[in-house]
Amino acid sequence: MSEKAISNRILSDTLTLSECKSGFWLYDKTRGMNLAMRAKTAEEAFTRALTYYQRRLSTVESEFTVLSKRVGDFMAPFVKER
Repeated sequence: MSEKAISNRILSDTLTLSECKSGFWLYDKTRGMNLAMRAKTAEEAFTRALTYYQRRLSTVESEFTVLSKRVGDFMAPFVKER
């Protein structure tokens, strides 16, 4: 964020909501990135963040499923049936 904040609300150890002239910014310290920039309202900033995390979770779950199948396929010849 390059402009000075009008107000900052620390929501948790890792989340900060800043109100600026250009709108609301939601910063995630854990990821080191803004989840929302220039949102018109605080609610819009939260919605953008939730949408981002929903998409990210979907991607991670999909990648995990593919990786898990690959590992299972690789390990199958080495596992004895009981």
